[in-house]
Amino acid sequence: MSNRIRVALSGSGFRLGAHLGALQAIVDAGFDVVELAGTSGGSIVASMFAGGMKLADMHELCMQMDWSPMMRFSPWAVVRHQSLCTGTALQAFLEQSTRGKTFADTAIDLKVIAADLLTEREFLFSRQTTPNVPIAVAARASASIPIVFPPVACSGALLVDGGTCDNVPASDLTVDDVPRVGIYLVSDDTPLRPGNYGLSTLAPRIIDLMLAANEAAHVELDTKNGATIVRVSTGYASSFDRNMPAAVRQRLYDDGYSAAKTALETVCVMGYPPA
Repeated sequence: MSNRIRVALSGSGFRLGAHLGALQAIVDAGFDVVELAGTSGGSIVASMFAGGMKLADMHELCMQMDWSPMMRFSPWAVVRHQSLCTGTALQAFLEQSTRGKTFADTAIDLKVIAADLLTEREFLFSRQTTPNVPIAVAARASASIPIVFPPVACSGALLVDGGTCDNVPASDLTVDDVPRVGIYLVSDDTPLRPGNYGLSTLAPRIIDLMLAANEAAHVELDTKNGATIVRVSTGYASSFDRNMPAAVRQRLYDDGYSAAKTALETVCVMGYPPA
């Protein structure tokens, strides 16, 4: 019997707490995370964890963090990068949170998914493909929402948000006898009544619409290939809410924990109980 597990974290925007809750449930169940794959917001959580930050510290940070500086509008960014924000604050945060580690430095096999505008294909950061690239650079690239952040030039590619090609990257996990779990934050938003709405309301919905078909196809294939996909309903929280109320952050964490805990009971039944 093995207590090892491979985990993929979907795009999440600022709903990062759900991923933290899921990871805490996995650790509390006695599993050892040996591989992590992340897309967009999920790549930020995966990179911080692989970089050595403790889950308790990540939880405290997530409960208190004001993400507004990460998405502060900059006229300079519009002129220089044709984007709304420079991405500089996000890069600095990621560098500090991951302690400057490269993919070769991480004990956990980390994989970060971005999308290459030059080839119009998925780009995979990993220990095997990009060993000397700082994981902060990879997470910054994976979270580069088009128009909001400028693309990241790295390793001969021009990279944007990984959610545009694979928002639930369970397919990038190694396939062997170790169980694979994908944490999928579902944007099951309540329908809006007809009316006039601002960009802050419509932007997350536009992104969700663009990702919907992509997500469904990947999740179906991953499930057929033996991965357990854990769906966490998060429609009550906006992926663009940079300073969401503490109660909403805690609810995301609790829902992620509960959904993962329930799914892990099924994984154990399938023959993978903690040692």
